[in-house]
Amino acid sequence: MVPVDSQLSTNSEYIRPVDGRRWTVDPVFSCNKFFFLTFIAQNHCVKIAKALVVILPILIAALLMNSCHKEQFSKTGALSFSTDTLTFDTVFTTLGSTTRYFKVRNTQSKSLMVSDIKLMQLQGNQFRINVDGVSGTEFKDVDIPAHDSLYVFVEVTVNPNDQNNPFVILDQIQFTTNGNTQNVVLEAMGQNAIYHFSDSVGTGQTQYWHSDKPHIIVNRNGGLPIFAVKPLGNLIIDPGTQIFMGPNAVMTVDGTLNASGGSWTDSIVFQYIRRDYQNAPGQWLGITYSRGATINMDHVIVDQSTFGISDEFVLDVIANAQITTSDLRNYGSNPIPTVNLDKCIIRNCSSSAMTAIRTNLTASNCLMHSSGGNMVVLGAGGNYNFNNCTMANVNNLYTNHQSPTLTVVDQVYYIDRQTPLGPYATTATINNTAVVGTQDNELYLTMPPSLLNVHFSYCNLTTNVDTFHLVQAQDDSCIFNSRTNSLFYDERSNDYRPDSTLSPLYDKGNPATQISDDLYDRVRSPRHSIGAIEWTGN
Repeated sequence: MVPVDSQLSTNSEYIRPVDGRRWTVDPVFSCNKFFFLTFIAQNHCVKIAKALVVILPILIAALLMNSCHKEQFSKTGALSFSTDTLTFDTVFTTLGSTTRYFKVRNTQSKSLMVSDIKLMQLQGNQFRINVDGVSGTEFKDVDIPAHDSLYVFVEVTVNPNDQNNPFVILDQIQFTTNGNTQNVVLEAMGQNAIYHFSDSVGTGQTQYWHSDKPHIIVNRNGGLPIFAVKPLGNLIIDPGTQIFMGPNAVMTVDGTLNASGGSWTDSIVFQYIRRDYQNAPGQWLGITYSRGATINMDHVIVDQSTFGISDEFVLDVIANAQITTSDLRNYGSNPIPTVNLDKCIIRNCSSSAMTAIRTNLTASNCLMHSSGGNMVVLGAGGNYNFNNCTMANVNNLYTNHQSPTLTVVDQVYYIDRQTPLGPYATTATINNTAVVGTQDNELYLTMPPSLLNVHFSYCNLTTNVDTFHLVQAQDDSCIFNSRTNSLFYDERSNDYRPDSTLSPLYDKGNPATQISDDLYDRVRSPRHSIGAIEWTGN
C-alpha cells in the first residue's frame, strides 16, 4: 500500500481505501487547508495558554487566600477596648442627644471572629449603637483582622425632667469571642442634677452644696468615684440636700465637713444612687476622715454604705496598702481628728457604722443599727462621749450579725496584720445608751487595767455581767441582758422606739445627764428613756 500523500500530484486521483471510490485532490488547496487549520489550532492554543498563564495564578491565589484566611482566625484570645466604661457626662436641662465612640482592638497576629455584639438594653432604649457604619442592636460574626480595630459609636437620648429616670442610666454592650464574654459599660446622666466626677474642695477653699438639685458622686470612665475635702478645705452642706453615691463611692475629709439639717423636714441624706435598692447595705464605701479632719453633723442619715463614718485607716485595710494621707504609725506627730454627731442615723452597713481611731468623738441622740460587722469600734487612743444613743444590731434580710455591737480596743494592727499600733490610753464615757443585739455578748473590751478609762452609766447592755465587771467597777445603774424583742417597738421595721412602758428602756435614764429632746426633736420626760428615742405613748 502506497501512502496517500505519495499519490498526490496536480489534479491527481486516488482510491479511498475505505470504500474504493476515486477522489480528485487539488494538492495546493489541500496543503493550504492543512496549514490554515494548523495555524488556527496553534494560534488558539497560544491564546488558551496565554489566558491560562493569567487566570490560573489568580484562581490558585484566590483558593489559597480563602484557605489561608480561614486558617488565620485565632481560636483563642479575646478583644481589648479603648475604655471599659463609656461615660456621657453631659447634663441636659432639656431633651437632648449626644454621641461618643470607643475602639475595639484585635492585638493578635491572626484575625478574630467576634461571634456576637449585643446592646443589652438593661434600662430601656435610651442608647443606640453603630458598629463600623451599621446601626442595630445585635451583630453576628464580625471579623476583625490581625492588629486592626473597629469603631463602635454610641448615641444616647435623655429627658432630664423625667423623674422616673435613674440619676445614672446604665447599659452594656456585650462582646462574645471564642467563647469569652466581655462587656463595655455605658453610663449617662439621667436627671438634671449636680454630678461630681472625682471632684474635690481644694486646700484653703470653701464649697457650698445647696439643696435645689441632688448631688451625685460617681466615677468617670472607670475612675475612682471619690469626693475629697482636702486639708484646710471646707465643705458646707445645706439643709435638705440629698447626696446620692455611686457604686464604691467615698467621701474623704482631710479638712472640715459641716452638714447641718437643722430638723428632720430638712434632713441631709447620704444614700445609694439606685432608689430600688432600699435597705441593701454595702452599695458605696462611706465617709472617711483623716488625722486633721473636723466633722460636724446633725439631722443626717448615712444609709447603705460599707463602713458608715470611719477613720481613713479602713481604706488602707481594704486596699492592703498605705493609700491615705496620714500614717497611723506616726502616732505622736499626727493631730487628733474631731467628730461631732447630733441626731444622726447610720444604718444598713455591710461592715461597721462607726470606726474611730484616736479620735475626739461626741455622739448625742444618735441611732446606729443593722450592721454586718461591729456596729461601733473605738480606741487606740482618743476621747469618746456617747449620750442617749442606740446601738442595735439584729439579723435582718440583708445582714447576718456575728460581731459584738460595741468594741473598745487599746491597739490596732497596721495593714501588714503584724505591726501593732499601741497600746494607747483610751477614754470613753457612755451614758444613757443602749448597746444591744441578739448575741450573748454584744460588748467587747480589750483594754488592760493600766490603760482602762471606760465607764458606762444608765445603759442597757447585752453582755455578761461578770465579764463586764472585769473592766468596770460595780455600777447598779446599768441593765444587763435585755433581749431586743422586749426593747423596741419593731426593730425589724427599723422602728427603735421603746416598745411600751414595759420596755426595759422606759424611764431608766439618768436625770443628771438630761438631754432636753430626743432623736426626733421631741421633748423628753423628766426621767427619760435609755437610748436615742423617747417613749411618748404612741
